[in-house]
Amino acid sequence: MKKGIMALSGMIVTLTFIIIAFFGPWYNMDVESSIPGTEMAYSVGMYLTKMEMKGTIMTKDISMSISYADAKDQAQTAGINTDSFKIIDYVNYLMIGMIITAILALAGMSGYVFNFGKANTMKMIGFTFGFITFILAMIAPIYFMNNSFTQGNYGFWFSQTIVGIKMSAGPGFAWYLMIVAAIIAFISSVAMLLKNSNPEIVLQSLQ
Repeated sequence: MKKGIMALSGMIVTLTFIIIAFFGPWYNMDVESSIPGTEMAYSVGMYLTKMEMKGTIMTKDISMSISYADAKDQAQTAGINTDSFKIIDYVNYLMIGMIITAILALAGMSGYVFNFGKANTMKMIGFTFGFITFILAMIAPIYFMNNSFTQGNYGFWFSQTIVGIKMSAGPGFAWYLMIVAAIIAFISSVAMLLKNSNPEIVLQSLQ
């Protein structure tokens, strides 16, 4: 497969993963207790735009989805460190920036592959914004994990039992997906940089 097409395909996958991660859970926390009078079993999912809580507390079923602006009281009850909401806001902005840079990288790579505009200009646009996307995609999960999302500062990954109450927490699939997106963005941008053939040759190979 031609490097230009590989780079373009990789950046399409990268943008898709970024969008999926934007709406997916970045952090999950599970709490269980079988102590009489405090029976509970619930899960908290932390997204970039909302917090979800599902399970049972004192035999009552709970299911809620709430924005972080309105979640402080519920979050403290669930054992969430509300100071972490600022981290989530910053990552939210990084994700929006990533979507923009990935789209610009796609524009440059598409222009190069399909011979729109000057080849060298399109190539450098594709590489530059693709590499910026890679950097942002690496910063987001690293910055996100440099924080304690639970009261008590147990760390990013943990499993703890205190007086019969078991708590465990760790990253959601969106956090892992961002690492994969960063790797693909890096490969795509480097492939674009190493592309030396005339874009017209790529077009001919598609015909």
